Parts: sequence; structure tokens; C-alpha cells
Amino acid sequence: MNNATKSELKHHEICPLDSTLAILSGKWKSIILCRLMNKDLHFNELSRSINKCSRRMLALQLKQLINDDIVKKNVMIKDQTNVTTYYSLTHLGKSLVPLIKEMDKWGENYIKKEQNK
Repeated sequence: MNNATKSELKHHEICPLDSTLAILSGKWKSIILCRLMNKDLHFNELSRSINKCSRRMLALQLKQLINDDIVKKNVMIKDQTNVTTYYSLTHLGKSLVPLIKEMDKWGENYIKKEQNK
């Protein structure tokens, strides 16, 4: 059972919204997903693009996203000494892109509203 499925039991009933929120929650998951929406990235590229996230925390967040089948770790072996690893969104992860974009738009509108108070 992955993290998102466990969250369904939070209210002692099945709540698909809780599953979605569980996948997106986590200090760096939203930023990781936004980076991977644009292109596949190597671990070091992701790490450099998220300045304040430690490598350990990045690895933990990626592991959770992989466990939830949102991100895929791709390993390409070119020869005995040349191995390339990069991360990409799975088909399921790509299906989150419109939702993430809408949530981002909603957040922008909310921030503007709060700043105008």
C-alpha cells in the first residue's frame, strides 16, 4: 500500500481527494513535479534546480513519488563504465499536469487577492 492509498483511511472512509493531496504534499514534491513537467532530468540537475533542498531530502521525495507511480527512475546502460540515470513523469504523473497547472493558477489568484486586502 503506497502513501496515497493509506491516506484514504484518514477519515475512516475512502476520500479520493485525500489521495491526490497525499501525492502532492511533501515539502518539495510540487517543485519536483513542476521541474519534471518540462523535461526529464538527472538527479544532479534536479538538485541544482532546487537550491534549498538537500540531496537526501530530494532522494526521499523522489522515492515517495516513484512508490506512488508518479515518477519513474530511468537507468540507461551504454557500456560497462557509462550509466545514465534520469527521472521522468509516468503516464499517471503526466495525467496530473493539468491539475497542477490549475492549482498553480488558483494559487496565483489567491495570492493576488490576499495582497490586495
